[in-house]
Amino acid sequence: MMVFCGAGVVIGAAIASEHPKVDAALAECDAHIAQMRAAFAAAPAAPGDDTWVKSKLQHMADVDQYVRKFSQEGYARGFSPDESAAFGSRISELMVAVDLANTTDLKQLLSKQEWFGISRFGEWADLNAWLLVQHADRDPAFQREILQRLEPLAARGETKPSHYALLYDRVALNYADPTKPKLQRYGTQGRCTGPGTWEPYPVEEPDKLDQRRRSVGLMPETDYQKLFKDLCHESTEETLRKQVEATKAGS
Repeated sequence: MMVFCGAGVVIGAAIASEHPKVDAALAECDAHIAQMRAAFAAAPAAPGDDTWVKSKLQHMADVDQYVRKFSQEGYARGFSPDESAAFGSRISELMVAVDLANTTDLKQLLSKQEWFGISRFGEWADLNAWLLVQHADRDPAFQREILQRLEPLAARGETKPSHYALLYDRVALNYADPTKPKLQRYGTQGRCTGPGTWEPYPVEEPDKLDQRRRSVGLMPETDYQKLFKDLCHESTEETLRKQVEATKAGS
């Protein structure tokens, strides 16, 4: 019998700290996620029904995107530098909890079929499922397995070629073990280098990058970099340094 994570999942982000504004923001995020899960769990699970499966994938993707969008609240709410660092550290923990729960549920769904092919489940199901795999960084073996499944499916039009490309780069970078990165192929993974600037991690054959991107339906790399203009507030290294300091201060 399949048991899917629902309203009973404990996120555990709302831990009292010396930053009450951060506590309040994370409590708000926790409450909203709990509400989303409870609303979906109100209807009985039906993993054998394609319509329910599509709804389940949409629900998980909605939670995924909500918490990631909420991660920008530290800037929107005018937190102080110390508050922003504490918020960044704790919202990262919350994202990990969401990703782990989603990965568990996605594996259960995938025990019934190879993938959520476009011809049967539609483009939204393919997109949502790919997004969840993309964020399953704590389970690189699972990401590699799905990457192998997607390659022939992309050739048959059962998943978008861009999904295969983005997951290829994600697997190459191996976020679970940063000491074992490989060159990415499509330049989709990178880091903020400062306010409004982003650059990709090293790629194989850089002179042919845009040619490869075009072959899988991705925009030129220079246009892709512009998408991060409003998302990069400082360098990734600086953000991580502040989060480490906030974690040490709270321990």
